[in-house]
Amino acid sequence: MVWKRQRGRTDRRGPEGSLTAPTAAAPTSAGPVGRAQSPVTDPTFLQGIRPIPTGGLAGRQPWPAVDINGVAPSGEHLRVSVDAFAGPLLVVFLTTNCDGCDGFWDGLRDEVEPPLPGGVDVVIVTKGESVVSREDVARVAVGIARVPVVMSDQAWGDYHVLGYPFFVLVDAPTRSVVAETVGFGWADVAGLLS
Repeated sequence: MVWKRQRGRTDRRGPEGSLTAPTAAAPTSAGPVGRAQSPVTDPTFLQGIRPIPTGGLAGRQPWPAVDINGVAPSGEHLRVSVDAFAGPLLVVFLTTNCDGCDGFWDGLRDEVEPPLPGGVDVVIVTKGESVVSREDVARVAVGIARVPVVMSDQAWGDYHVLGYPFFVLVDAPTRSVVAETVGFGWADVAGLLS
């Protein structure tokens, strides 16, 4: 059964993971009686959610970049070594059925001059075959031969990516992640690279 989302509904997991019945929202000290507590002030709601840091790593230490292991849309095993690149490497996390990703797939096709500064290498990473089919990845990657396309669940975990389209900038010579961002357009990527 599918429940419609209801304002003020506060379902909680009970013992053994069962859902408890919806309860009336408790009044908060910040609002009038009968108003639901905001989810962003509910520690139970926030448990497990982490912010996605974006931009440069000012004030934070870069962390090690790792090689990307997976399969190509053709089915062959593919390993992209960070050591194979001499300068900055942009790791682009996309998926196949995402309106926000379409512009990035199109902008990385061979016949299009990518809207990136010269000297930036690119790798596209999708989820693995347990999430997306090779046929779907091959379909959206038509015309992309100069940029490796890797299907890898492991890479999403290694780079701590929670959503898409997402971009991770790696300084290949030092094998360090130096910036990351959610990208809604090429302007966001240009901002990351600057």
